[in-house]
Amino acid sequence: MFKERKTKISVKKIAEFLKSDYDGDDFEITSISSMNNVKNNSLLFYSELTNFKFKIKDNVEYDLKKLDKYENIAIISTYDINKKTNIPIIFSENPRLDFQRVVKEFFTDDEFKPGIHASAIIESNVKIGDNVYVGPNCYIAKDVVIGNNTKILANTVIFGVTEIGRNCVISSNCTIGSEGFGFSYNETEFIHFNHIGKISIGDNVWIGSNCTVEKSQLDQTSIEDHVKIDDLVQIGHNSIIRKFSQITAGVIVCGRATVGEGCWIAPNAVIDGGCEIGNNCFVGTLSLVRKNFPKNSVIVGSPAKLLRKNV
Repeated sequence: MFKERKTKISVKKIAEFLKSDYDGDDFEITSISSMNNVKNNSLLFYSELTNFKFKIKDNVEYDLKKLDKYENIAIISTYDINKKTNIPIIFSENPRLDFQRVVKEFFTDDEFKPGIHASAIIESNVKIGDNVYVGPNCYIAKDVVIGNNTKILANTVIFGVTEIGRNCVISSNCTIGSEGFGFSYNETEFIHFNHIGKISIGDNVWIGSNCTVEKSQLDQTSIEDHVKIDDLVQIGHNSIIRKFSQITAGVIVCGRATVGEGCWIAPNAVIDGGCEIGNNCFVGTLSLVRKNFPKNSVIVGSPAKLLRKNV
């Protein structure tokens, strides 16, 4: 939902924006680059960590000496790489974060402007805030509330008593407010547990493409402020995702589960029904969590076990 902006900006202005130490030569930067596709007159970043908070190292190693053959490039990185390359370095304790800040400030524009696409269907009694974008072929059912500056991208449907906060992104092909999977067998047929509860999505929440958030059976499914959810994630009925947690691709959070504040749930992990994970936990890839874990736990395996405490 963003497009690259044509920009010319000096290295020293970038360093000033980041409040970073920089005493090298000044020259113009006109684009951004990845480590795999370097361009002249561009800005890059390098970090050995893919996750700064939990100190998860990158699986890819780069030969920084190869950067020396390019002209007028600068790199945002940590103090310890100045012996590995001769190119100008804008020093940072968290290079990935600072690179993202620079890209957002100087090198990208919002692709979608506020407005409701002509093909979107908005039912009666929907409350939509200011500067909201609703994309093509979306369906917004009655009683839905959408806060200011939120974006609902193409082909997304939102049902039930659902409230979405400010500055959120709901990506394409999502279903928010669907019925949860609740059936009981009476020896002749399955009886569906009719879901009549609510969904609350806080401010500054990101939900990736092809996700499902189920409404609660009786109470509320809750996604708190600043939660970030990747593509292909299911959030089950009556579950709670507390603020500042990140849920990556393919994760299943089953009904009545709770993910604490500031957690990282790695790809294809499953949090089983009713399980509770404390604040600042890390759950490894493909882990199956079938019991409660306290705060600051690093959890891996199937069934998941405590690997160590995150300090």
